[in-house]
Amino acid sequence: MSSHEQVAIFWDYENCRAPSNLPGHAIVNSIRDIAHQFGVITTFKAYLDLSEPVSSKYPGIRSELQSSDVSLIDCPHNGRKDVADKMMIGA
Repeated sequence: MSSHEQVAIFWDYENCRAPSNLPGHAIVNSIRDIAHQFGVITTFKAYLDLSEPVSSKYPGIRSELQSSDVSLIDCPHNGRKDVADKMMIGA
């Protein structure tokens, strides 16, 4: 694959949460390393309900994702399912 291809990362954080024993920047770097094999990363977004309380096991995940240049996209559920999925596809 050409290194000039553009790659976008859309992370449904609620369905694929970060392990609590790893720092957020390490997870982001691992994801970037994999995605970079396919081209230049132009976008990295994580979709999650920002109104939910942060896990007590790993309270710094949000700030670590943001400081790693990951855009956090708020997906308030308000009793609905598949909110992040629909936001990622633009529905």
